[in-house]
Amino acid sequence: MKKREDETLLAGRIRDLARQADQNGYLTHTGFLSLSEQSLAAGVLAGPEAVQGSGRHVFYGGTEEADRKILFFLPSYMEEEELLEQEETGGGIISCLKITVRGARFTKEIGHRDCLGALMHLGIGRDQIGDILLEKDGSCAWVFVPAVMADHICRELVTIGRAHVDIEITAPDACTARPVLVPASGSIASVRIDSLIAMVFHVSRSAAQDLVTREQVFADGRTVTSSSFSPAPGSRISVRGHGKFIYEGEEKTTKKGRIFVRTSVFS
Repeated sequence: MKKREDETLLAGRIRDLARQADQNGYLTHTGFLSLSEQSLAAGVLAGPEAVQGSGRHVFYGGTEEADRKILFFLPSYMEEEELLEQEETGGGIISCLKITVRGARFTKEIGHRDCLGALMHLGIGRDQIGDILLEKDGSCAWVFVPAVMADHICRELVTIGRAHVDIEITAPDACTARPVLVPASGSIASVRIDSLIAMVFHVSRSAAQDLVTREQVFADGRTVTSSSFSPAPGSRISVRGHGKFIYEGEEKTTKKGRIFVRTSVFS
């Protein structure tokens, strides 16, 4: 019941923001949305109750690969390219915080959950926190937040876990942390989402189907509702609790009809 109420409130909020951007001629936006919330938003914007102005919208979270994204509604005078340039260079809604640990090896001190917990302990809502990216060499973390929250976080966030930290406000395009993609290939009976999940994450087909049933699987930000769903090459698949991968496409079909496929798994 609570989930349904939250979805109804979000849908109404999205329609209101689209209407404000269209009628009043200024940029409007949501907070950071999860993949399931982005899926709901996409459905609202494409549905029969979509309001005028819904078509001029952009999802962006600080990087192209972001999971958590803000939904922007563009006024008539602004194009998508202009918005993205502003956001990437630090002149927009999103700021990036570079968090560095003082005098300690980063990976032994804090991680994703530590950063998230410390931020929420300050009273910051989850919708005000975007992706949290960690450098592979353990040198620092990068956190995407609304620009209006950046100074407050810099003043108040002194420690994360047991580590004392220094924080610098940067533009999103200053972030150097990027996910590492590991190639993974194998043979499946057919190009279905449950077969791909089973192959990539080494789970049974029934377990993969259960993940779909519980709405834990997303393709390009949209909730997958059928185990027989066949993603297009280039689709990004996210599975809550397991990870995410890009479906690269088919390589060949064997004489027995099995299909060799290629994927790139985010590590």
